Amino acid sequence: MMVEKNEIVISIIIPTYNRRFELLVCLDALMKQVRVSENLQILVSDDSNNLNLSKEISLTYPDVEYQIGPHKGPAANRNSSAKNAKGQWLIFLDDDCIPSENWFKYYYKEIHQTNGTVLEGKTIVNRPKERYDEVAPINLDGGKLWSCNFAIQKNLFLKLGGFDEGFLYTTMEDVDFKDRVKQQSQISFIAESVVVHPWRNRIAFANFFGRLKSQAYYYKKQGTKNTIHFRTIRIKIWLTSIFMELAELAGFSFKGWRCYLDKILFNFCMIFI
Repeated sequence: MMVEKNEIVISIIIPTYNRRFELLVCLDALMKQVRVSENLQILVSDDSNNLNLSKEISLTYPDVEYQIGPHKGPAANRNSSAKNAKGQWLIFLDDDCIPSENWFKYYYKEIHQTNGTVLEGKTIVNRPKERYDEVAPINLDGGKLWSCNFAIQKNLFLKLGGFDEGFLYTTMEDVDFKDRVKQQSQISFIAESVVVHPWRNRIAFANFFGRLKSQAYYYKKQGTKNTIHFRTIRIKIWLTSIFMELAELAGFSFKGWRCYLDKILFNFCMIFI
């Protein structure tokens, strides 16, 4: 890749929302491995109302650019920062992820050697799972394209229209984006670009109907909603999940049982979306 002296090649984008502590941990790990130069931009897009965060970032991380997000959900926040990014390549990193020591090194190497347009890194967890209600977007072998750890050429991102802002909740917007990417480009897995995503405790029934709306929106786009085939599959998923999820719950001594009820009821409601 030929690079002009003052040309921004890579923009690292970190969307954030009410996670000040996690964001600072993320930035600490990131700044230990990168040196911001005329060819690299780090952009934090803040969808919260924390007026002190901008000052804190400018004092602690003077090379990091801060912008106020559009306050229209996670998809809109990523799209807004991507439009304002100056790089030919965009690397997305979530605020609650900790990039490994060589995370950027291997992305940088692949970007300058590849003819591809989309790269995804490995996402691991920080410890074994201890409760049924702990969740994390694990990606050990590729094929997920989770938004917490991937890179894409900006012109392709804009051509695809970015993340669909019709997904107002943090559910299915990653899957929808991956579907559209695969229609345009191959996705290369960079196993060495590792981020650690700590387990998060899911709150049972939190945003239950919002998650259902996102699922309904996704399957409507796919053209499979309201078909007999779709409903048959969802009935099988619901019946199977009753026993499989119960076995997993029992393995954790029923810690997080409310989320088991959440999942079973959610799978039942999915039959009728």
